[in-house]
Amino acid sequence: MNLHAFDKQFDITHRDHMAGLDMVTWLRHYHVVRDLLASAPECVLEIGSGDGVVRRCAQPFVPAYSVFDINARLQPDYVGDLKVGDISLTGRFDAVVATEVMEHLPFADLPACLANLSGWLKPGGRAFVSLPHRKSSVAVLSPRQKLRTWRFPNGLLSLSEAYNRFVRGRIWIDPNHCWEIGDGHVTRADVERLFARAGLTSTKYLALPYCDYWVLSKAGPDSA
Repeated sequence: MNLHAFDKQFDITHRDHMAGLDMVTWLRHYHVVRDLLASAPECVLEIGSGDGVVRRCAQPFVPAYSVFDINARLQPDYVGDLKVGDISLTGRFDAVVATEVMEHLPFADLPACLANLSGWLKPGGRAFVSLPHRKSSVAVLSPRQKLRTWRFPNGLLSLSEAYNRFVRGRIWIDPNHCWEIGDGHVTRADVERLFARAGLTSTKYLALPYCDYWVLSKAGPDSA
């Protein structure tokens, strides 16, 4: 991996992120914004502002909305590294949003990232998390505007991916990512075990095109 090229992703602008916005990303934004606003949080922290779409959609309806990012060029409210954390943010937020963020760090750092994310939530708070899943998807929109999605093992719907998987013996992932679910090493079960270890319980799961999406709840003060 070219580390210099990899590190450039942590120094790009909102305009650069917007240039890469596609329909798959919009679908993820839709679910996050809808679920986030339905939970009626008072105080939200978004990890990695990216294209800024979620913030611009949700901020008018949330009394306090902040962003945490390693990239100072994006002008976040808090500059920092998710795997290192920030003790000053402990227990301050009703909701934390982290979509397509943690795969940019080594999988070995995921427990620390989730521990910090959980630690920043108030008891009973919710985390809205998505992670890329390297499977092929087929999506169909019905006449009643119901979107149906089916997933297939990597290599069944694309000749190039079949060549990569069955001939070269590897599964291609985004070069800006350190890992992805379904990359041949990391499974959804692996990730969900780490959620549980961080004290986060899944209350909603969706297999979206390109990513897995969860709404996670931190145990409240009355939990056993």
